[in-house]
Amino acid sequence: MGANRVSRSPHNGFTLVEVMVSVSLLLVGLLALLQGLESAIRHYTLAKNRWRTTVFLWNQAERLRAGSPSGEPIQIVPGARPLYRTIAHHPEGHTGWEVLRADK
Repeated sequence: MGANRVSRSPHNGFTLVEVMVSVSLLLVGLLALLQGLESAIRHYTLAKNRWRTTVFLWNQAERLRAGSPSGEPIQIVPGARPLYRTIAHHPEGHTGWEVLRADK
């Protein structure tokens, strides 16, 4: 009779409730990870676009500095008022600054 007996110990395995709770906790963690990844990708794309715009504007400014002698109008946007390059000098005689002005 002892050989046909099935022993039931508390360490036979996991219950369905335990499995469901652990799977739902894993899903919540995975969703949080995916949301963080999506946010990181969005911020990376924004930073990349800002960097490209900064480099483009820096190059445009360098072209303006190199291409137009003082006094000639520079038209950045078609149809806009032209800009004139002038040198603004420090009142104490220090080195001046290059300035783009809308009026001559």
